[in-house]
Amino acid sequence: MRRPTDVSALFSLLKATSAGALVLAFAVACSDSNGPRVPKDGIPVDVEQVDVVVSDSLKQAQLDQFTATLLSPPRAIAPSAFAAPGAVLSTSAAVCGGGSSDYTVTKLAPPFTPEAIPMYTPSEVVTNDGWLKELPVGFDFVFFGNTYSTVNVYSNGFLKFGTPENTSIFANGDKIADPTLPNNIIAFAWVDWEPKNIPGGIRFETRGSAPDRMFIIQFTNVPEWGGRGLLMAQLVLHEGSNAITMYTNTVNITRFEHRLTQGIENADGTLVFTGPAVEVAPGILSPRVKAVYRLTEDAIRFTPVRVTDTQKPTITAPADITANNDPRLASAVVAVGSPVAEDNCTPDVPRSGTRSDGRALDYPYPVGVTKITWTATDAAGNTATAEQLITVLDKEAPELTVPNSYSVNATSSSGAKVPYTLSSWDNVGVTSLTCEPPSGSTLPIGNNSVKCTAADAAGNSTVGTFGVFVVDAYGQMGNLIEYLIALDLPNGSNNPLLNELELAFGNIGQEISCKKLRDFQSMLIKKSRDIPSESIGYMTSEASRIMVVMECSRNK
Repeated sequence: MRRPTDVSALFSLLKATSAGALVLAFAVACSDSNGPRVPKDGIPVDVEQVDVVVSDSLKQAQLDQFTATLLSPPRAIAPSAFAAPGAVLSTSAAVCGGGSSDYTVTKLAPPFTPEAIPMYTPSEVVTNDGWLKELPVGFDFVFFGNTYSTVNVYSNGFLKFGTPENTSIFANGDKIADPTLPNNIIAFAWVDWEPKNIPGGIRFETRGSAPDRMFIIQFTNVPEWGGRGLLMAQLVLHEGSNAITMYTNTVNITRFEHRLTQGIENADGTLVFTGPAVEVAPGILSPRVKAVYRLTEDAIRFTPVRVTDTQKPTITAPADITANNDPRLASAVVAVGSPVAEDNCTPDVPRSGTRSDGRALDYPYPVGVTKITWTATDAAGNTATAEQLITVLDKEAPELTVPNSYSVNATSSSGAKVPYTLSSWDNVGVTSLTCEPPSGSTLPIGNNSVKCTAADAAGNSTVGTFGVFVVDAYGQMGNLIEYLIALDLPNGSNNPLLNELELAFGNIGQEISCKKLRDFQSMLIKKSRDIPSESIGYMTSEASRIMVVMECSRNK
């Protein structure tokens, strides 16, 4: 970068006088380290650098734009505005999760106790408007709730986390709490500096042991571009606490157009924290953002606010569901939906559901009522619950199988006791199976209609009907005659037996009918030689039942 000859001469004088004194003062303040002795300009290490060439004319044009607007109007202050060492100067309202977005700003006591000078420096010359790209921090550092392991160190007095940018001139200190670039920065002395002619002017080191390591950046005797100002400052990032400490031995700017910014800003430029205003004249304060002021042996610390999130999330369960059972099943597959949950700190609150029957949420739901308890749990472990009821209705009637209509022989003049053979099935269970007349009832001679009903616990029912014909003595005797004929006995046995049955058949209701049936039974014994024994037994039994139905007595 070209510089006027008079500025170069002035810079040489600065290095020979006050700059040397400042190096000595700062080195003495930091000389308590027990580490190895290092070269005056530091131990060179390879660091990736990005060089941005900005012409003097372009810088001057930018400065000229703001000459009339950048001056911060002074204002009168009360003595109470100056905080004592160690006092909290400013704080935000705590929001979430262990200091992710809020900081306290504290003036340190004693005010100026920097760390020993860092050991390492870039092996190549540090350019004036570029940056050291993705310098390893050495540990995870949380900045405004986001975690980083590298940082970009800009030559003009600020650090930037995340992706480095150079879409505009980042030379003159500008506003923070502004969405325009750069964002996500720690500005410890943001203005246009010229480090390229200062060997070891920018040094860095990760120091200490986990979990209490420190990442240290130091700018030593770095001159102001185009002016007589000087920067001697140290920035420390603290592991674990994620605190940020700014030690400023000296910072002053002399160019009328330059403005200095010191503070921290989040990734979208919506949250900013700065140190206390600086007294630039008796009773006159200047802010530390985009202003003209100087600092000497100043030390401030930005500490993330540690808060405990005790606020429960909110959760709204899906609407209750009523569904019918699936065919032939005592259950139904139900899509239960998902609850809606919100939390003050956790954007996407984890949700889970537990069924009252212990089954998985996608397992079929049984007939009846199943309760789902939905739970939302935020990052701090706070929980909230909501309930959803899944009701499955049994709408399936039992299956009922009844016999086809059939006939039975009367066993008395009143008819016959008739049991029924039925079968029934239900998806949940048959709770009752009834018939009218009931199974085992005595049905009278003639046609009888039977109605049976199968029912389940849900009140579903199925009806089946069939007929039972109770055969009287006349019909039974006709059946006995047909049986005898079908035996095809010899005429000598068949004819006498058939004569007895036909006489009984023709005189039903008279005494002779009973007599002829008894004669038939006697004849069976006489003709037994020609008749199978099982047929003798069957026909004897049939004749006896017929006589009971006719109410034959021994005396008839």
